[in-house]
Amino acid sequence: MIPSVVMNLLATLALLTGMTLAPVLPEPEPEPWEPAEADICYVSRTIWGETRGCPYEEQWAQGCCIVNRVDDPRWGDTIEEVVLQPNQFQGYSINNPVEPFYDMAREILIAWHNGDTGVPKDMCFCEGRNGHQIFRTDWIPNEETRYWP
Repeated sequence: MIPSVVMNLLATLALLTGMTLAPVLPEPEPEPWEPAEADICYVSRTIWGETRGCPYEEQWAQGCCIVNRVDDPRWGDTIEEVVLQPNQFQGYSINNPVEPFYDMAREILIAWHNGDTGVPKDMCFCEGRNGHQIFRTDWIPNEETRYWP
């Protein structure tokens, strides 16, 4: 709190100089970014179709594989284009449930929007093997292929 003597001095200076003593208000906080409902549903249904029954990390990585492809010029520019591209995410179906992975899909999209999903951005390929998903940097593995997790 500013003492009354200082306030009186400021008010006098304001009158003499023609300035106003309007309070300086902080800028309002911007609304947090929210992903489109359709994008959440595409990612959630794909996670369900591709990785249900897999460990949490593999389910998370499946969603990240989708957003990584959006950032890569080899695939579509939107979540919808990437998920619906022929012969890519075989587990996706409009009939898959949304709810089991809705919150995870939303969190993945927000993390992607904020620049860090925790999954390397070049992990764009996945393959189911023995009840697990293997993520990698190349479609046809070679000696330079990296894997995650």
